Amino acid sequence: MSELLLDIQHVEICYNGRPVVHDVSLQVKPGEILGIVGESGSGKSTLIKAAMGLLGDSGAVTKGDIYYKGQNVVDADSHALRKMRGPAMGMIFQNTESSLCPIRKIEDQLYESVSQHEKVTRKEVRERALELFAHMRLTDGRRILSSYPFELSGGMNQRVGIMMAMILKPDLLFADEPTSALDVTVQAQVVKEMMKMRELYGTGIVIVTHNIGVVEYMADKAAVMHQGSLVEYGRKEEIITHPQEEYTRELIGAVMRINRG
Repeated sequence: MSELLLDIQHVEICYNGRPVVHDVSLQVKPGEILGIVGESGSGKSTLIKAAMGLLGDSGAVTKGDIYYKGQNVVDADSHALRKMRGPAMGMIFQNTESSLCPIRKIEDQLYESVSQHEKVTRKEVRERALELFAHMRLTDGRRILSSYPFELSGGMNQRVGIMMAMILKPDLLFADEPTSALDVTVQAQVVKEMMKMRELYGTGIVIVTHNIGVVEYMADKAAVMHQGSLVEYGRKEEIITHPQEEYTRELIGAVMRINRG
């Protein structure tokens, strides 16, 4: 069995002392894509924030453990977490624009982010960014880098989020509802661009979504969460074709599928 990238073992998560995630166990191998699906409030985003050490002061893992390549994230101090975020674990947020500084150009923010982890020149960062944009079939990378976030569309900001998460070539990429604020056409493009990152770099991906169609298109394994609990978990094909829970069948019934063309 290959080494696990991510190993979540019997995790309970509380906010302000109230449990919101109950006894969840999940694993991700190198290069594997896990889709976590469920409606708002199911605990899926909370779970990946815990894996990144981003629960904030009011949240805590109160039971269980979360391991990244054998290192316990739950017990890691802030210095260790900072070293892991970026080079080891990347994150695409639901709304990238809101996580960017509105009064600084994309290139300035990107250089600052990369230079925290590597001794690198601005030119090297720019070239790596343009290479990633080219892989994403974006030909106007220089314009994007010289823009402020508010000058870009929502879909373009999400592409910036993918590029910024991938420029350090992390082994594991978390994507928290990365398409939910986008129109249908752009959703499909962003999903395909994330798949391209797996193809190029062998990146393991955990994508959180309320749309099981995204999981059906992208994932190797699927996890269905409901009210903080894991109700189904296994190979994507098995869960899509033979769901065991009524809740999963309802999600499948509401699916919006992405064409593979």
